[in-house]
Amino acid sequence: MLVHENLARLLQSYLSAGLRSWVQINVRSTNQFTYSEFTQLLPNPTITLSFKINPLPGICLLEISHNVAFAIVERVFGGPGSDAQPQRELTEIELGIIQRVVRDTFGPMKEAWRNVAEIDPSIEAVETNPVFIQTGGPTEVVAAITLAVEIGEHLGHMTYAYPYSTVEPVLSRLSPQSWLADAKHMSPSEEDSLRRAVQGAPLPLTTLLGKTRIRLGEFLALGVGDLVRLNTRVGSELPVFVGNKLVFHGKPGVVGDRMAVQITRRGT
Repeated sequence: MLVHENLARLLQSYLSAGLRSWVQINVRSTNQFTYSEFTQLLPNPTITLSFKINPLPGICLLEISHNVAFAIVERVFGGPGSDAQPQRELTEIELGIIQRVVRDTFGPMKEAWRNVAEIDPSIEAVETNPVFIQTGGPTEVVAAITLAVEIGEHLGHMTYAYPYSTVEPVLSRLSPQSWLADAKHMSPSEEDSLRRAVQGAPLPLTTLLGKTRIRLGEFLALGVGDLVRLNTRVGSELPVFVGNKLVFHGKPGVVGDRMAVQITRRGT
């Protein structure tokens, strides 16, 4: 997961600059399938590239949703990134554009994998029909990591599928514990890469405005414009939580047209 959270951040920066468009990428899910199950889940037509991450063995897959693919193609050709999406397969020229962009993203992929292995990714083939996708054995287990991708107004995904035979040689280095254990032996560039990956990790930040107790009947009768009296005095400090941990105290306010909280001191 750490590898692909780092990859999502690097791809976001790369595609934002390369496509000159607002791009947001986050890890959506991780799943485990057999190769057969994974290919059966692919749409038809599909946009799926098979690739290797030398020197690791096995064939990996990258499936790109049509929304993302058409958004990339449109931006590469200088289009405005309109909301309308064509309902058709990609042409050979458009598939060539996708292959070029994916090949360029191998740079961020190598950076994301650096703490695990020095890899050299290369595209093997691109298929639009899942029946013709060449993989390892149909029963081989694969790890599927889906990235949610937003390019302008277009929402879609990119899913990386890695067979067990590919990750087995570096399985011990894919755990967070191994990254922390290796921290003492990292070079300055590796330390900087890990630091940037950790700093980019999202954390939920919440502020508790106050508490109260009301009867169920009163709760059900609440409507727009009703007031609920809390146990917090006006102007008093509010607890600010990072995750479930009290970290700061602050005071509520407004910045522009948005509600905000001003940090006043650390939590105790």
